[in-house]
Amino acid sequence: MHKRLLIFQSMWAMERRHSDGYERSLEENIHKLAVAGFDGFTDHYYSREHVKRLVATCKPLGLQVEGQVFPTDIDGLKPALELGVEFGCHHLTIQADLRPRSVREAIAILEGWQRLVEQVEFPVLVETHRYRLTNDLLFTLNVLDQYPNLKLVADLSHYVVAREFPEQPSVEDHAQIRRILDHSWGFHGRVSNGHQVQVPLSFRQHRSWVALFNDWWRYGMESWLKRAGEDDTLSFTCELGPPPYAITDADGNDIVDRWEESLMLKGIIENTWCEAVRAN
Repeated sequence: MHKRLLIFQSMWAMERRHSDGYERSLEENIHKLAVAGFDGFTDHYYSREHVKRLVATCKPLGLQVEGQVFPTDIDGLKPALELGVEFGCHHLTIQADLRPRSVREAIAILEGWQRLVEQVEFPVLVETHRYRLTNDLLFTLNVLDQYPNLKLVADLSHYVVAREFPEQPSVEDHAQIRRILDHSWGFHGRVSNGHQVQVPLSFRQHRSWVALFNDWWRYGMESWLKRAGEDDTLSFTCELGPPPYAITDADGNDIVDRWEESLMLKGIIENTWCEAVRAN
């Protein structure tokens, strides 16, 4: 085996939330993304019945799962770890649903989770996300100063919109984002323009932002290739969320076809991975 990229699709992103009221079933969504060539998907991992249903559907299709969990304290991670042991997963991603005021408090929480994670064999990563422990870019960098072994899932859109990055980020901005990427072992992908957390990839006015994110993702992949073991796999989740992440029209419906844009993003990432591999 060699280092490989796995491209996942977010099950949250598969929700239509359209004014016509129609939603595909979980099984229909999983089969749809399998036919489209995704390697797996991302979904919540805190209800045993839900996870059982996920695995029963995806296992015959050869798909892998990124489990997502939202613990509000140290013990809140335990149920997801138990489900990961019972049903398996590629990795778990923590959206740390708490907002410590000090780096010391944040590290105490992370160390508590680390003690639990040492009991399982699959990776457990912490996502960069607004209204979470990792809400602020500078705070997260301060955490990394004191806790350099922290493994992240990089969702850069949150830092770009939270800090209102300019269309041409400064040298310092790039350096800060690259430091996050140097600690990242997975990605959640969408494009922000510094004011909206998710902009349509296909619109001409967003091309410079798509190029910026793509440059960051390429750097993150190259960084991972230098750090990863020979048989490791890197995950990239296409996470083009439904409203209110998606920009909507007067009826509350998406102004673009998010499924088609997810396929567009998948193609971009496949090309970016090839470029990163060639660079290494």
